[in-house]
Amino acid sequence: MAIVIKGITVPSLLIKLDKTKTVDENITELEEKLSSTFFKGSLVVVDTNDINLSEEDKRRIEETLEKHNTKFLGYRVSNNTKSKEVKRSVDEIDERKSLKVVNKTLRSGQRIEHDGDVLIIGDVNPDAYVIASGNIIVMGTLRGIAHAGARGDETAVVMALKLRPQQLRIGSFFTRSPDENIEIPEYPEKAFVRENQIYIEKIQT
Repeated sequence: MAIVIKGITVPSLLIKLDKTKTVDENITELEEKLSSTFFKGSLVVVDTNDINLSEEDKRRIEETLEKHNTKFLGYRVSNNTKSKEVKRSVDEIDERKSLKVVNKTLRSGQRIEHDGDVLIIGDVNPDAYVIASGNIIVMGTLRGIAHAGARGDETAVVMALKLRPQQLRIGSFFTRSPDENIEIPEYPEKAFVRENQIYIEKIQT
């Protein structure tokens, strides 16, 4: 067997540890797999796979994830595990959280709402709305209004090839674009909540 990494939301990953291996062996394999730039910027949930992890083991795993520029969300525990050592309520996170793909540009006045993640293959024009309980990914220019984590999930992210929204919300936090006409960066960006405010940074490729 080996560590299994699979998508549970976009851009979230579920990392299932291999219970036939030691913690050291799992961390070594995790280092190898996360060395790919494909996983950089992803949100990560770790399935302990009934492995009894000490606080030191968890610290080392979380440091490994952080080292490879992934954002740790928490641990997913099995139904028959009574452990309550979960960073946040992620034990119910699984493939049930759906992805809605919108293969068009959203024009002014159009509105997309979805309980899950939303992927827009196109632009989001001014006065168009995208509301998702999960993440929002725009494979184009986001100029409209986006609300990710609409049910209060402050770990949600908004990503776009060109991020220039009229208004951006993540959970209960929001920000607006400046009034002045600032040139849009020619690189993809992501918005996320840190220290009770929304940050925007370049997506490393």
